Formats: sequence, C-alpha cells, structure tokens
Amino acid sequence: MASPREMTAFPPATRRKRTILATTLGGALEWYDLLLYGLFSVTFSRLFFSTGEGGPLALALSLGSFGVAFVVRPLGAAWLGSWTDRHGRRSGLILSSVLMTLGTGVVALIPGSQTIGPLAPVLLVLSRMVQGFAAGGEFGSASAMLAERDPARRGFYSSLQWSASGVSVTLAAFFAWCVHHFFSDSQIEAGAWRLPFLFGLVMGPLTTWMRLRGTESEEFVLRENHLPIREIFRSDKKRIILAVGAVGLGATGSALNVYMPTYARTFLHLSETGSLAGTIVSGVLSIFLPPLFATLGDRTERRKMMIITATTGGLIAWPLFAWLTAEPSALHLMLVQCAFITCIYGAYYSSVPALMADLFPPRNRASSIALAYAISQLLFGGFTPVLLSTLTQNSGVLSTPGLYLLAVASISVLCLTLAAPLMRNPRESNTS
Repeated sequence: MASPREMTAFPPATRRKRTILATTLGGALEWYDLLLYGLFSVTFSRLFFSTGEGGPLALALSLGSFGVAFVVRPLGAAWLGSWTDRHGRRSGLILSSVLMTLGTGVVALIPGSQTIGPLAPVLLVLSRMVQGFAAGGEFGSASAMLAERDPARRGFYSSLQWSASGVSVTLAAFFAWCVHHFFSDSQIEAGAWRLPFLFGLVMGPLTTWMRLRGTESEEFVLRENHLPIREIFRSDKKRIILAVGAVGLGATGSALNVYMPTYARTFLHLSETGSLAGTIVSGVLSIFLPPLFATLGDRTERRKMMIITATTGGLIAWPLFAWLTAEPSALHLMLVQCAFITCIYGAYYSSVPALMADLFPPRNRASSIALAYAISQLLFGGFTPVLLSTLTQNSGVLSTPGLYLLAVASISVLCLTLAAPLMRNPRESNTS
C-alpha cells in the first residue's frame, strides 16, 4: 500500500494515473511474452521438440505447448481471483506480476534439448504453466481495478490494458522481425532468439515495483471469511457461461493474430520478415483503436455495439481468407490482419472487460471476470493455433481459419443476446 507520505506528496490525479499505468503494464508483459512464443514457435519446434530437422509433429508439439499455458489459466483465475476479491485488487496484481516474471525468466534462460535433453521441453512447459497461472488472475484483477476507476467511463479505462497489449504486440513483432532480419537461422538457433525474451524479463521487476507504489480500488471492500468461487458457482453460473461465450470471439481473434505469421510461412510460403509485417502494423492499430471504440461503447449501448461488430467480423472472415489464399503476399496479409484487428480487437474485444464488469457485481467481480476469461481463453484461444494448423493441414482448405472465426462469432453473438436481462447499469453503485 502507498505510504501516508506518498499519499500527501502526490495529488489524487497523479496517484490515479500511476495506478493505471502500473495496472496496464502487467497486461502488456503478459501479451508480449505470449506473442513472442507464438512468433518463435517454429524455432522452438527445432530447439526443444525435435531431435532431427523438425517437421509437422515438432511444430504441433511447439504450438501445443503454447496452449498449455491456457490449461492452467482457470486454476490461476480461481486462486488469484479469489485472493484479489478477499485481499484487494492491488495485492492480486502484485502477486501475478511476480509469478509472470518467474515464468518469463525460465523461458529466456532455459538451454535447448541438445544441451540438457528431454529436460528442456519439460522446463519449457512448466514455465508456460507458471505464466498461465499468473495470467489467469492478471486479467480479472486488472479489469476490476480499471473498470472501478470511474463507472461512467468503465469502457475507456478497462480498454487501456488492450492498448498496452497493442504496444506489446508491436514490440514483440518488431523485435522478432529484427532478429530474423539481422541474424541468420543458425545464429538465431544459437541464442539470438533469447534477446526479445530477455527484454521481457527486465520488464517484470519494473512492473512489480510500480504496482507496489499503486493505490487500491475505491470500490473494493475488505471481507472476512469470504469464499468467492463457492458463491460464484452457487449463484452466478449462468453469468459465467454467457461471459465465456462473449469473450470467445476476442480470444479466437487474438490467438489467430499470434498464429498468422506461422500460418503465412507454413501455408502461404511467405518469407520470415514478410509474414511479420502484418503483425507489426496490426499491433500499432491495436494501440489506438481500443480506447476509441470503448469510449463509443460508454456513450451508446455497449452490448448492442458488440453484437454488430461481432456479426460483421464473422461475415467478413471467410471472404478475406479466401482472397488472401488466392493471392498471397505480405501486403494482402497486412490488410487482412488490419481488418480483423479493427473489427474484432478494436471494435469488439475492447469493450469485453467493461461488459463483464457490468455483468458481475463488485463482491466477486475479479474472480468472476478472471474465471470467465480464463475458461474462454482455454476453449477458444490457447489451442486455436494448433487446431487451425491441424485442420488446415488435413483438409487442404487454406481458408479454414475464416470458417472457424465465423463459427465462434456466432457463439459470441448468441451469448451477448442472452445476457441482456442480466446486465447492470454501470452508473449504479452496487456492492452486493
């Protein structure tokens, strides 16, 4: 907790800005590492999951280990979310950033399988599990902290973590591009791939330090003998199910954006640098678009805006992929990714945290948001790359990702429609 001296030295507006910055940095670190792993999945398949020249099986194992982090997310959501609802938003954010730093450090420093044999993939998977556990609680704690800054501007504040993630996407894709541009394949496998991960490792302690100097949410109420998860499963199961479905389209779209460079290299046969161009440009867009669309959601009806954008994103998915696969190029890849980032990430996903804050009461808000988000990421996000890779490889239909996105969009629209009677007015104070 901030000391009395700090509370006196800094005006409320300064403390609020510092807390918001500290909150968003953690989400930035999560997405930075998440995207890096996806961007280097081909490299990891050769270094950690193959004793020969790699191949489809090694790539499938590498992409599968990407999804392992999402398996443990519900556990992290349950434990860290419960901790946050009982001990405070700030406390939960500090704990999640420490765990994320630990997991990131192992990924950055672990030797390859040629050095330590089967222990290498085991340690890699374990580090991904630690990261997944931390990320499971991170989103709920951060969403609750930001959404509770100002109920009337809930969408704007909670969307800032998506903008921070956009910075991470841009940095991760840019660093990956630099590694592939300035180093040969042999130099990358010899250790150059570690450079972007070491940068992420440095960011971890900085995030923790800033969160230690942050302030608590004004809506948080310290509770004794409070069991959030038990209460959620007793009275809020329907809200959790609908929230899982609502998150689904954004989770799939984000995972697809991570997978696109691998898809472009594997199926469209674009160059390493060409396949990263779309991710870099879409990352820049994802910095600026979320607050704009989330503010629009604050001023209009958030849920209806999300239904419109989800429907649009689903309907354009297959035609865009059909066009990309018919005329593959770095420019077309960039345009397709930018279209999805604008429609799905900017116009739709940016309002998801605020929607869930409206859906769940403050008493168990962090736990509820974290649990719904983690389950949705497990079902619709974590294994999307390996699923799409396998489906596309086996079917021979290169536009398979577009059809999959349309199916998930339909689920999200249905859940948003059914959630209408359960929504709360964000301007009403409700601590039940």
